[in-house]
Amino acid sequence: MAGSSALQEWKSGWLLVLAAGLGVSLGSIHIYATGLFIQPLEAEFGWSRAQITGGLSLLAVFGVLFSPVVGVAVDRWGSRRIAVPGSLFFCLSLMGLSLAGPSILSWWLLWGVVALAAVPLKPTVWSTAVSAKFTASRGLALAIMLCGTGVGSSLIPIVTHFLIGALGWRGAYVALGGLFAVIVVPALWLFFVDVRHQDKGRPQQALTGWTAREGLRTRQFHQLWIAALLVTTIIVGFVVHLVPMLNWAGLDRGTAVSIAGIVGVTSVAGRLIVGFLFDRQAGPPLGMASVSLPVFTALLLLLFPGSIPVILVAIFLLGLSVGGEYDAIIYLSTRYFGMRNFGTLFGFVAAALLAGVGLGPLIASHLYDQTGSYQSFLLLAIPAGALCAVLIGTLGRYPDHEAAPATT
Repeated sequence: MAGSSALQEWKSGWLLVLAAGLGVSLGSIHIYATGLFIQPLEAEFGWSRAQITGGLSLLAVFGVLFSPVVGVAVDRWGSRRIAVPGSLFFCLSLMGLSLAGPSILSWWLLWGVVALAAVPLKPTVWSTAVSAKFTASRGLALAIMLCGTGVGSSLIPIVTHFLIGALGWRGAYVALGGLFAVIVVPALWLFFVDVRHQDKGRPQQALTGWTAREGLRTRQFHQLWIAALLVTTIIVGFVVHLVPMLNWAGLDRGTAVSIAGIVGVTSVAGRLIVGFLFDRQAGPPLGMASVSLPVFTALLLLLFPGSIPVILVAIFLLGLSVGGEYDAIIYLSTRYFGMRNFGTLFGFVAAALLAGVGLGPLIASHLYDQTGSYQSFLLLAIPAGALCAVLIGTLGRYPDHEAAPATT
């Protein structure tokens, strides 16, 4: 029955997952494309790299501040009504970056618009719609959806490099925003639905789960929130500093860059494996194993510096965790919170995820600046990762939301 149910979900919902994956990819443009614009902007305006990338920090700040608001909006109006206009606004804001210069203030103001436009593209929007549609195969559906970031990391730099070469940096921003608008917005319009908020005249899906007030009082909510903050702080700190960290561990830059590429490949594998297993195994033990992997990466780098075979194992484990930790937090949140007020509750967890994205590189940078070594960061990652694993592993059984009265 479970296999049959999962098959039925995929027959009716695969286009939804595809559209959501495109939305996830759209939300990663600024991460994977900005680096290619640095040198053209330096050459034309003489801005420093810190000034050019400073606009990205606005997205992190806006994300942390407004993720809970987006969650409430998703519960009230549905993911579709947030995602479709939000995606169009975001594409237009990317095109607007072509208007920058010569004052650095114009660049930052335009990035402020991008940050505002990115608010409707938070993880809550995509994960709520997919989770509402999929139950038996929810883990795999979320994993495939999140592979949109992997597709983005592979294709966006290539496309951006070509566009800059053909059209210049201003034309590239216009073309990049226009290209994604043509591909993503129609896909969302046609296929991205939230079964919790279907069109008038169609029956809405019965909703079960905690109310926002109930969820905010549970220990599981607080454990997931803390775990989300810790695991993203550790992993993003690792990923951003991985090449210089491997240099510090005794590898030359060329070798470090080559080994660092393993993370991207294994993250996709880790994401799909963890998603597949979540649909078949108890969630907390599997999530505990996934978020604990950076602990072993830190231990191996500390104990065996310069050993390429050991470092390969360490980076392989890190890649699996990069792919699995995000899935674990989202999937477990759906199971504990239920779908009644999932957007509101997960909005707070998403804010913790985004805060970790900003904190991880900052903490690693600060510790290295103070000590001239990544040893302190690695030593900090071990107890932090262990605590995260304990928080996930002790969540307990899933609540029986089906036993509670459902709302429609």
